Amino acid sequence: MKNILLVGSSSKVSIDLFDKHNNNYNFIRLSRNHTFSDFKDFDPLDTLTFPKIESLDGIVYFPGNINLKPFKRIKIEEFQNDYNINVVGLLNILKFYERSLNNNSSIVMFSSVAAKLGMPFHASIAMCKSAITSLSRTLAAEWSPKIRLNTISPSLFNSTMSQKFLKDENMIERMSDKHPLNRVGSVSDISSMISFLISEQSSWITGQDFSVDGGMSTLVK
Repeated sequence: MKNILLVGSSSKVSIDLFDKHNNNYNFIRLSRNHTFSDFKDFDPLDTLTFPKIESLDGIVYFPGNINLKPFKRIKIEEFQNDYNINVVGLLNILKFYERSLNNNSSIVMFSSVAAKLGMPFHASIAMCKSAITSLSRTLAAEWSPKIRLNTISPSLFNSTMSQKFLKDENMIERMSDKHPLNRVGSVSDISSMISFLISEQSSWITGQDFSVDGGMSTLVK
C-alpha cells in the first residue's frame, strides 16, 4: 500500500480524500489541528516538528489562505505571511522529505485560478500561487523520471476558507453565476482530481497545471 503524506490534513478536501480512499492508501496526516493529525505540534514553518518518514510514495500540500484586499491596503507583512503559508511551508516539506520519496512518487500542490486571470484584490494570493505553479513545473523537469509533480488550480469551492464568500443563498448565487458551469465547486470536485493524480492512472502525467474551476479560466460567461 502506498504511503501518501497529507500536509494540512484538517482541510475539507483532505478529510474527504482520507474518508473515501483510506482503504487504498496509507495516509500520513500532518496538521496543526490535532484532531486530524497523526503527529502533535506540527508546524509547516518549523522543520523541527516534522516527523521522520523513511518511505513515501506521494505528498499533497494543502495549506493556503484567501487574503483579498486592494493592493494599497496590503501591508508588506501580509505579503510575507501569505508567502510563508503558501510557499515557504511547501518548500520546507519538499526539502525535508525529498530523500524519502520512492520511484514513481506523485506530488500534488495547489495554485489558483487567480494565478491565471487578472482578478482585482488578488495581488498577494495570485503572487504566491503563481510561484507554486512555477515551482511545480521546474521540479517536474528536475526530478523526472523519479518523481511526478502536478498542480491543481481551483476557482472558489466550498471550503472552510471560502465560507465568508458563501454565507447565504444570494452570495452563493452571485458566485455561481461567475462560472460557466453555473455553480461553485464542491469538496469532491477537488479530492477526485487529487485521487487521480496520486494514482497509477496518471503515471504519464507530470509538470501540468489542472484548472478545476467550472470553466472560469478559459470560457466566457
